[in-house]
Amino acid sequence: MGWQPGEKLRNGQYTIIRELGRGRFGITYLARDKQGETCVIKTLSDDLINQLIPSDLERLQDKIWQEATKLAHCQHPHIVKLKESFKEGDRVCLAMEHIAGETLEHLPNKILPESVALEYIRQIGSALTCVHEKGFVHRDVKPANIVLRAGKSEVVLIDFGLARGFDNPLTTVEAFTADGFAPSELYHVDSEQKPYTDVYSLSATLYVLLTGTIPASAMDRSLQKAQLIPPKQLNSQISDRTNTAILEGLKLAPEDRPQNINEWLKLLPSGHQNLVLPQIDPMLFWGIVAAIAAVLGMIPAWVALFKPSSPPPPSPSPPVIEQPEKS
Repeated sequence: MGWQPGEKLRNGQYTIIRELGRGRFGITYLARDKQGETCVIKTLSDDLINQLIPSDLERLQDKIWQEATKLAHCQHPHIVKLKESFKEGDRVCLAMEHIAGETLEHLPNKILPESVALEYIRQIGSALTCVHEKGFVHRDVKPANIVLRAGKSEVVLIDFGLARGFDNPLTTVEAFTADGFAPSELYHVDSEQKPYTDVYSLSATLYVLLTGTIPASAMDRSLQKAQLIPPKQLNSQISDRTNTAILEGLKLAPEDRPQNINEWLKLLPSGHQNLVLPQIDPMLFWGIVAAIAAVLGMIPAWVALFKPSSPPPPSPSPPVIEQPEKS
């Protein structure tokens, strides 16, 4: 059923403006708080609640509550801010910062210049490092969950997949159509999820930003032997280092990938490596070198020519004349 515009939550603290969207796990609403500021309210979807037995629903909401507490401690410029978590009726709600802007999924230019894409990825990589240091994994990194702030070159990580860490078939990725951002360990309840899980999803995100194409899913690659097309084959402008980094991050086996975000980021080219230097004719190059050498060789002569002469010796002091003594 969901909440309707004008409906009040948390004893009137929040007023629903409209529904922003809904997925398999949750519903997202735009709301206004008592101070008149807009915010986002996230809660579990009615479909999911109706399919879970009461004990599983309680465990799931406890899990979300615990993860939300960790998220609240992730104060980072590229992570959406959690205002508070509360219970409305029988469901947990998360009140979060509302970020004006578009998700990377909806940018008008589907293929970004490499330098721009790498800057966005480094920002999100920094955010994920903060998340991992607080003891949990995002699990849902993809362009649709990254917002580019309006009028700025800043991206923000949103929509943490909190419910994906719950060990119930209804809340695992097995219940989803295979997508290109989820690594193999997210398809199995008993698989361990660590920072390398987000490495895979971040690599897939960079793949999309540079090619406009979603990579073959981990499920299709492992079960149906689908081929992962190297991104450089889809966009020849991609540097070799970036191409290699993406492929390393998209390895199917978790142990074959970089084990954390910083390890993976080091595989990417640094800023100065993205510069393309102009080609210079060899004869012109050596002519310039000779000219510079000649100029440098003339410097001592110029210094000697313009060096001021030694100052004249000081004038002798006037003699001191003693006054004769008076008799």
